[in-house]
Amino acid sequence: MRRCVLLSCALGLVLLWAAPYCYADLIVEIERRNSINTPPRIAGPLVEDAVSYVDRSYRYKDIPAALVGAEYIQVANDDKWTPAYELDVTLSRPATLYLFLDHRLGNGATYGMSGQYMYPDTEAAGMYWVEDQGFRDTGWELGIDEWGDGSIDQYFCVFAADVESGTVTLYQQYDLTLAGDRNMYAVAVLPEPMALTLLGLGAALIIRSRR
Repeated sequence: MRRCVLLSCALGLVLLWAAPYCYADLIVEIERRNSINTPPRIAGPLVEDAVSYVDRSYRYKDIPAALVGAEYIQVANDDKWTPAYELDVTLSRPATLYLFLDHRLGNGATYGMSGQYMYPDTEAAGMYWVEDQGFRDTGWELGIDEWGDGSIDQYFCVFAADVESGTVTLYQQYDLTLAGDRNMYAVAVLPEPMALTLLGLGAALIIRSRR
């Protein structure tokens, strides 16, 4: 009994420490350069039917469970035509940064196609910075409802990179194979995986110790 009480107290302290660390605002500031389109804004949480862009009424569909609740940035979809685009994302602490990349990127003319069965070719699109900054394919995807009818019209692949606190600069999407026929990439952020793991494990062990 005493052991259970001590375990509960210790894990309770872990939860008190980890909870604000995990769920306080991650994105401190954003700054876009070299564009005259609608300025981006910090949004969240990322949930089903959340608005995707500041200059469109498009909405997210079929969001992977691991991304639900993330902070995200509503960028301007028109910035897909901006060749010198830069976006500074300043984070309060280490986190996992996600890029949602249109399946059609780097695949040339794809008018009238959803791109669901394509794979974004960032090298062909001229987006060398994606690999250089350590973004990796998670194997997840999510959809976009462009017409407000509840259906999915286009698809994104989800890429991720673990980043430190401070400012991360993201660059242009301007697709060298066909700049206009795809959606601008989007950005989401979640706390570093270790902090979330500790939080979940602590909660589970406390519940178990009380049984």
